[in-house]
Amino acid sequence: MTDDTDYELKHLNQLVGWTVSHIVSIDEEDETYAPEPTYALVLRKPGTKHQFFCRIQCDPEGNGPGFLTIEKERIPK
Repeated sequence: MTDDTDYELKHLNQLVGWTVSHIVSIDEEDETYAPEPTYALVLRKPGTKHQFFCRIQCDPEGNGPGFLTIEKERIPK
């Protein structure tokens, strides 16, 4: 495996054990960066009150494979 593949697998393995509780739409304040809303999966770990979201993104041209940005900060209920 390449270093990039190892990095991506380590990054995505953070999601193991979490459950998608709902999906949210995020309107960016800077419309030149993201003229349309982006979406995120709100994740919860069963048996805990912790939750975070995982933003679904793609490159600006929309022709790349896309990626998930796992954002650690807790979000309000």
